[in-house]
Order: sequence, then structure tokens, then C-alpha cells
Amino acid sequence: MNKEILAKVSEIVDFIKETSEYKNYLKARELLSKDKELMSLINDIKKYQKEIVKGSKTKELEEKIADCLEKLNSSPLYNEYCNYQEEVNNMLTIFENKINKYFDDVFN
Repeated sequence: MNKEILAKVSEIVDFIKETSEYKNYLKARELLSKDKELMSLINDIKKYQKEIVKGSKTKELEEKIADCLEKLNSSPLYNEYCNYQEEVNNMLTIFENKINKYFDDVFN
């Protein structure tokens, strides 16, 4: 039975991988990863966030993050990536909700 379940899950995963939303997301992610300036901004944000988590919360770090975010958000490529990522996440949420509803209906 476990193999059957895994096979069905694999079918769903394969279906998702074939959607235009997922393919567009992968293309945008690849283009984003090749953009050194945008990746540098993303890495800087992560670095500043880690410093804040470690207790170095300062107005200067928050301003640096805000500056990086402003530059990121002005990038059409970054915005396109975010939009595709949101589409994929929404699709996954729909699948999750449908599966949960199905099990809830069957078992309750």
C-alpha cells in the first residue's frame, strides 16, 4: 500500500512539474540566479537579517535591508520571479486544500 501511495504522490508531483506555472518559475529562478547584482542584493539581505537575529539589531541594518529591498523590488526580473513563485505556491496550496478536504470528507 505504501508503494501505491508514493506512486500516486509521484503522479501529482509530475503533473505539477509539467504546468506552465512551474516551468515559468524555474526559468525565472534560473535567470535570477545568473544575475550577479540581484543575487548580491539577496545575499546582503540574508546577511543583514542574520546579524539582526544574532542580536545586532540596529537602525543601520534595517536601513540597509530596506535599501536592498527597494533595489530588488525595482527589478522586473525579481518581480517576475516573485510572481511566478507566488503562482506555484498558490497552486500547491490548492492541491493541499483539496487533498485535506478529500480526507476530511472520507474520514469524518
